[in-house]
Amino acid sequence: MRVMVALENRFVKTQNGNVYSTTVCDYAFWSRYLQVFDDVIVFARVEPISEQELDKSRSDGPNVAFKALPAYVGPWQYLKQHLRLRALAKQATEEADAFILRVPGRIGTLLWHELVKRRIPYGVEVMGSSVDSAKAAGANLLLRGILRLIRRQKQQCQNSSAALYITESYLQSLYPPGGWSIVCSDVDLLDESIIDDNRLRQKHASLKDAVYSRRPFRVCHAGTMAALYKGQDVLIEAISLCCSEGQNIELTLLGDGRHRHYFEDKARKLRIAQCVHFLGMLPPGIQVRAQLDRADLFVFPSLAEGQGRILIEAMARGLPCIGSRVGGIPELLSEEDLVSSGDAVALARKIGSVRADEPRLLRMSRQNLEKAKEFHIDKLNPRRLEFYRKVAEISKTGTDTGSPQ
Repeated sequence: MRVMVALENRFVKTQNGNVYSTTVCDYAFWSRYLQVFDDVIVFARVEPISEQELDKSRSDGPNVAFKALPAYVGPWQYLKQHLRLRALAKQATEEADAFILRVPGRIGTLLWHELVKRRIPYGVEVMGSSVDSAKAAGANLLLRGILRLIRRQKQQCQNSSAALYITESYLQSLYPPGGWSIVCSDVDLLDESIIDDNRLRQKHASLKDAVYSRRPFRVCHAGTMAALYKGQDVLIEAISLCCSEGQNIELTLLGDGRHRHYFEDKARKLRIAQCVHFLGMLPPGIQVRAQLDRADLFVFPSLAEGQGRILIEAMARGLPCIGSRVGGIPELLSEEDLVSSGDAVALARKIGSVRADEPRLLRMSRQNLEKAKEFHIDKLNPRRLEFYRKVAEISKTGTDTGSPQ
């Protein structure tokens, strides 16, 4: 059975025809689906590039191919390409036996319209909230637009034959399923991702050193800089406030994107450029874990978030974490480790209170590690397979999906 998966992520195609992910959707990611389906067709934007090949893991491979869409950026380019995109979505309905939409996003919605016209059943993987994402990306939404986004994602979930939610309750409360559903994070932690008792003792020794020695207290953040919703600007302001109070503190930012220069300029204007280190986009795995292990505190002040993959990865390293009170983050962290999104003053206070409190740092470390163990692949994979099998089952029976409104 062939499954088509529609998602918002962007991909690039080199001159030799290989496809690579700009995020975490490499071949290993698509291999999840191959545990149940014979072939995977990825319905996504693919941008041709001039390079012959890239020194990174490919996204395509045996039994994984792409239904490439134009690599538009933003709503205006989407409108220019709309007729072409609709034609490709119409073709796509005849090229697979089963369909999974990773929502929210324009790509999933594009295919959804064509599926419901033809009463083709589908499953959804609910990764976040369309309204939260639009607001965080800076969309100037009127009430009418907000209601339309809510109604559309609700329809996508309620009309689906099977739904997988990455949160325990947050997304379900906004976009209830209309039928069968299951909870399963999109994060798969392997053994090497979760520190053992010996590494935890080393982390605690390092945290004690951070409290009592003269070295800088090391704060870390990781996230895309292609948009502002990850809250790097708020974090830079908070670090500036901490520095103005005489705290010996430094910030390391992982990630890249078009707003990086804005963040760098903000650090310079606040006169803390020497305390803020921009490392760019690091390959997932060993290099990212090395930075997390070096840090004393991970701060995740997102304006919107489905769950937060990197936050879970940081917790798995026994790293104390502070996050914003949005999306699925409160399902991961205790209330005392949360702040209101966009509030640099409150964030600075929280960082200042945590950095000098050894017992609290050690308690946060232990709690986070235990919570992260819930995301080990051995615990999540059976749930994910149950969802895939359900999608395969309903695709064979042809369950009615209802009509879009």
